Amino acid sequence: MKRVGPLLKMTLALVALCGMLVMLADLFFGVLPDRAAQTQVFRKNVGEALAVQVAALLEGDDQRTLQRTLTEVAARTEGVLSLGIRRTNGELVMQAGDHHKAWRGVEGERSQADQLSAALNARGQRWGTFEIVFRGSSDSIAWRWLTEPMVIMLLFLSSAGTLVFGLYMRRSLQHLDPAAVIPERVQSAFDAMAEGVVVLDTRGRVMLANKSFRSLHADADALRVGQALSLLPWLVGALPKDLSTHVWTLAMAKRASSAGQPLEIPDGALGMRRLVVNCAPVIDPGGSVRGCLVTFNDVSELHRINQTLLVTLDELSAAKDEVQLKNKELQQLATRDPMTGCLNRRAFNEEFELMFLSARAGGQLLACMMLDIDHFKKVNDGFGHAAGDRVIQEVAKKLHSSSRTGDLVCRYGGEEFCIVVPGMDLAQAMALAERVRVKVERECAAALRDIEGLHVTISLGVDVLSPQVPSPAALIDRADQGLYRAKRSGRNRVCAFVPDTAAPQSAVTPESDALNGEPSQRADSPTNMVAADRADDVLLRTSLPS
Repeated sequence: MKRVGPLLKMTLALVALCGMLVMLADLFFGVLPDRAAQTQVFRKNVGEALAVQVAALLEGDDQRTLQRTLTEVAARTEGVLSLGIRRTNGELVMQAGDHHKAWRGVEGERSQADQLSAALNARGQRWGTFEIVFRGSSDSIAWRWLTEPMVIMLLFLSSAGTLVFGLYMRRSLQHLDPAAVIPERVQSAFDAMAEGVVVLDTRGRVMLANKSFRSLHADADALRVGQALSLLPWLVGALPKDLSTHVWTLAMAKRASSAGQPLEIPDGALGMRRLVVNCAPVIDPGGSVRGCLVTFNDVSELHRINQTLLVTLDELSAAKDEVQLKNKELQQLATRDPMTGCLNRRAFNEEFELMFLSARAGGQLLACMMLDIDHFKKVNDGFGHAAGDRVIQEVAKKLHSSSRTGDLVCRYGGEEFCIVVPGMDLAQAMALAERVRVKVERECAAALRDIEGLHVTISLGVDVLSPQVPSPAALIDRADQGLYRAKRSGRNRVCAFVPDTAAPQSAVTPESDALNGEPSQRADSPTNMVAADRADDVLLRTSLPS
């Protein structure tokens, strides 16, 4: 059901007030005529006047004139039904109309509303009575009530007053409209604001709304001054059910501003429109709250941009993770041997250089191990290069499992590996090398049990940083000489570097080495040890069954 508007309410109130004032004026001052009383007075005056004439005619004993007079009066006087002259003994001596039937008798000779009785005297004595019967009203009670002056006045006030007062109040409200009395420049300033602005009175009713607010929703443009902001159909669904908890109500109750309150309203096909509501109570110089200024900031586009930005950030984060993964893979490819996962020569040299300088500057211990897989050529020739690759991989696994974080494990070349261990002296490094040797001997062949007849061992050479070692290359070379000693001593063992301080010059022979085509050197020199190792490999290969 449509609610009654304030204009109609005020109009009806004014009409009711005027009707009440008219009724009070009639009650106290009798300003409206009483139709029944007027009729009674009229009939009384008519009766008395006729009684005087009848008495005069009776005095003259002019019965013919008297009868004619009664007949004319009954015919010409409005409302008269019949007339009669009755003697004191009750005898009806003269009548006009059917008075005998119309007259009902008057007890005690008192007149009634529709019957009138007047005494007639002749020659100083009571002669009889003059009787008049008036016509009763044929109208219904409802019609007689509607034709009463008071009712007619009230009906006139209700109809004419509603029209007149309605037009007057409408015109007055136009002049009293807050939106109309606001200067145009002020209204223009409000309309120029990007935020929706609403000015409320103390009861939360809208006194002013700018264009931005009216554009927030399709139904907001029909907003009327005086509507309760909390009861707007398109806004009520986004607000709490308790009106006292609405942000503008709380701002006026607490006399404090409120900012940043989120609000979501439906926006048709676009989904939800997101708003930020700010409220500030309007306080007069006397400290009384006169209303509230409410702003609605539409942040829907900003929200959509933020959502897009979040998606973009997620995509960038995923791309960053992928780039980091690719960089890690590139770093792995650039620094690691693809077959074993050990450091390659270039990366190993860079890290070893830094570790060497740091150990020397800080006086720290640093050990270096060189190791080689024994008779590896025999493995390649006897079991195939694929088996040789698997042997290298298994040896690398054992080296990684035996090393610590911070140790450098490098595939130095072919089947040769180099391990740099910081913080160990020679005895500790020799013990570690021995554990590695035993681990390889025991576990590598077991891991490759599908290759029958395979036995894997390694030889290791060890040296540590000392004042006699000028560079990382020198430390590697000393460990390499220890490796040659281990291989020369029969392989599958660990040997430390031993400085050669008394090598006789005569140990050098001029004969050429038939295996490598180079001149022979010292029997214990690295070159001769390599040549011997190669010779052993040749002998072992020739001894394998074809």
